[in-house]
Amino acid sequence: MTEEDKAILKLATAPYKYAAARESHARERFGLTPTQYWREVNRIIDTPAARATDPHGTALLIQQRTSRTTGTLRRRLF
Repeated sequence: MTEEDKAILKLATAPYKYAAARESHARERFGLTPTQYWREVNRIIDTPAARATDPHGTALLIQQRTSRTTGTLRRRLF
C-alpha cells in the first residue's frame, strides 16, 4: 500500500460534516474528481493491506458501500 493510498484511506475515514468538503479536500490534495476519489477508495478498501492498516475504518467503509448497493438493488427490483 503506497503512502498516497494510506492518505486517501485516512481522508475517507476522517469525520466531515458534509461529503462535499471531503471531496473538495481530495481534489486539492490528490487532484482527483469526486468520482475518481471514490473509485480509488473502493479499490483501496478491497485490498488486504487496507484491512491491515485500518481494520475498523475499512470495515466501516465496506459496510457503507454494501448498504448503498443493497438499497439501489432493492429499488431496481421492486
